[in-house]
Amino acid sequence: MVTKIFISLSLFFVLTAAQAQQAFQAPLVKDSMLLDAYQGEVTVVVGERGHILVGDNQSVSQAIVPTTVTLTAVDGLNETFVAVGHDASILRSSDSGNTWELVYSNVELDRPFLDVMFIDEQEVIAVGGYGLFYRSVDAGLTWTQEQYVSLLSPDDIDYLESIKDDEAFYQEELDFIFPHFNRLSMQGDNLYLAGEAGLVAKSTDKGNSWERYEIDYYGSFFDTKELLSGELIAIGLRGNMFVLSESSDWVTLNTCATTSLNAIVAINDQFLVLGNNGVVFSLDPSSINSEQMKAADADGCRLHSSLTRIDTDISSAITGAVMLNNVLTAVSADGLQSIELPN
Repeated sequence: MVTKIFISLSLFFVLTAAQAQQAFQAPLVKDSMLLDAYQGEVTVVVGERGHILVGDNQSVSQAIVPTTVTLTAVDGLNETFVAVGHDASILRSSDSGNTWELVYSNVELDRPFLDVMFIDEQEVIAVGGYGLFYRSVDAGLTWTQEQYVSLLSPDDIDYLESIKDDEAFYQEELDFIFPHFNRLSMQGDNLYLAGEAGLVAKSTDKGNSWERYEIDYYGSFFDTKELLSGELIAIGLRGNMFVLSESSDWVTLNTCATTSLNAIVAINDQFLVLGNNGVVFSLDPSSINSEQMKAADADGCRLHSSLTRIDTDISSAITGAVMLNNVLTAVSADGLQSIELPN
């Protein structure tokens, strides 16, 4: 079941005075809290106080941005980019990130967008806290809110079914029952959504319908990634990592980490898993289904054979990574920081 709520720009465009301000041109912006990055022919990094860094794969510099809210995610296709963040804010650039406009914001929702993804040249999806799910079919110019009951847990679906005869109460409960939607990922025609309360879901029709996976885990998931070999990886709180293969159910991969794992990125044909406290793993897809474990560490924990812990000098949360001037660079709560990969 999907509920669509069409947004009238004249009635529901709510722009606060703070959002109408231009982001401060911070001398130390590269050391500020940064939360997400896109890298293609253009590199775009977003973070706190409306900071957006734009450049090539050698260096980035701060762009002029018409908001001061924290920006949590960015995605792009060709020359069009969309960034999202707090106060349900959506920004758009049509010139490779050089200039930006605020196309939607609703402070009254009191919910942040947490991720955004281009499905194709025209269709873009933005998701976030408490079930925010918005879609654009004109490359990010205008947006429509959608709600998918199939993304709820079976218990929540049963509860809604029990009150469906009271339409007003049903909609009121539906607006508040959704978990946080944390991250979108896509491989081919498969679109995945990771979220709170054990949510991992898959869509094969551009997010117009969803099938939720059954996983014996009820913590938050922060990212998923389908490998080229077909396995699906899901990562989340307290170092939890799961893999789903076509020939088996969800299996836990031991990470020997107790901190949250935030993102899975593919850089130079290498998969990296990034987490809090500077945690970085290299993931070897060829041994993902192995039952072998590495030798025990000093605490007696045995890391799964597909994972290699990469030592860093970073102590803050890492939420993304890009290559800048041929150096692997973490996008972190303490800004852009270099990561040295082992030979």
